[in-house]
Amino acid sequence: MATTTSSTAFTGQSSFSSDLQQVLTRAMAIANLPVQLLQNQQSALSSQQSALNSLSSKFSSLQNAIGALENSVGLSSYSSSMDTAGIVSATLGAGATAGTYNINVISLGSHSNVMSTSTLPAVSDPTKDNISTSSSFTFTVDSTSYQLTPADNSLSGLAKAINASGADVQATIVNIGSASSPSYRLSIQGNAYASTAISLTDGGNSLLDTLNTGTPVQYQINGQPSTPIESDSRFATIAPGVSVNLLKTGSTNITVAQTASSISNALSAFVSTYNAAVDELGKSRGQNGGALTGQSVIYSLTDSLRTLSGYTQASGAVRSFSDVGLSFDQDGHLSFDPAVLNSAANGHLSDVLGFLGAENSGGFLQAASNVLKSLEDSTTGVITQTGNQLSSQLSTIATKIQDGQDRVTALQNSLTLQMARSDALISSLEQQVNYYTTLFDSMRQNSKNG
Repeated sequence: MATTTSSTAFTGQSSFSSDLQQVLTRAMAIANLPVQLLQNQQSALSSQQSALNSLSSKFSSLQNAIGALENSVGLSSYSSSMDTAGIVSATLGAGATAGTYNINVISLGSHSNVMSTSTLPAVSDPTKDNISTSSSFTFTVDSTSYQLTPADNSLSGLAKAINASGADVQATIVNIGSASSPSYRLSIQGNAYASTAISLTDGGNSLLDTLNTGTPVQYQINGQPSTPIESDSRFATIAPGVSVNLLKTGSTNITVAQTASSISNALSAFVSTYNAAVDELGKSRGQNGGALTGQSVIYSLTDSLRTLSGYTQASGAVRSFSDVGLSFDQDGHLSFDPAVLNSAANGHLSDVLGFLGAENSGGFLQAASNVLKSLEDSTTGVITQTGNQLSSQLSTIATKIQDGQDRVTALQNSLTLQMARSDALISSLEQQVNYYTTLFDSMRQNSKNG
């Protein structure tokens, strides 16, 4: 950023002070010329840095679009058919492959539920009263026992101690009385869909009644096994990368298929970011180009885009951009026709996937990733190196400007002092001239009068 020097004005008393001021101003203007040249260079470099940052942003977006395109040919290219009966909901993960799966949900299972017995002391205020006067309890879930010492002797404190024990249960307090005459009970539910033995004693007394003995979830996949699978969860992995959440009993089919819809969306996004990079480069070309016009980084980035757009394969039904619906206009902008991609995918989806490839295993994605990484690499990237050079130059020029301004300021102070002294001397001489002129005038006048 350009900086300015301080004022060169000084206060003079002689009749030549304005002339001295002009001499000082001109001397300072001449002395400041090297600083102004440096400031002009600084402004030009700052403009280049700003333009480079804009380019870097556009190419980073392009790199992100390439990453999204790679995701679209992996897991994102798979989709599962919707279960309109609402029996299950499917989730796909890594390792999913195409296929159809029949899920027969025989039972959704149930939780084990217990409640404090009705013969225990009535609790009308769970924050003050409790079902036992004991200060410690033994809580057992299946074969695991927990020693509980609630923070206070209240039903609320007992429920909190159970929930904090780490047991796979959930304790709550329920009112089985009326609003005017409440009767609070301790209710505990096992988290698993299974028969869970739950007990609570205060040293000698059993404090819980069993309301419901839980049952496991039961289901079959493609009619197997003949004895249904039993689980304590309604979430089941039915194939590598294919999981379902069991919602209700019944039989339904889930079809996992690979489609081009996610690829289509990713290619559309790639086209937008590619064209944005082309437009940004266009600002640095021609007679009215911007700050980076003629710089080598513009040619490097332009060549990189040409490399991306010119990628081809030697074999297969899909060999070039045009085969997946991408085409160029006379200005170098890409356009995308999803219908061409869908047509290619319907008969040759594997060829589409082969053309796109992956970052680490060939195809367009590997070539594009290599090109863009070479631009954005934190050490060797063209954009990074250019940015580092500009930063270094700006730092050096800023130091030179400061040094130059310091020299100009010192010169200004020195010349101002000299001019002030000269002005003072001239003023003194002018006063002497005025004195003697007045004296001689007086003497002549007296001579005439005598």
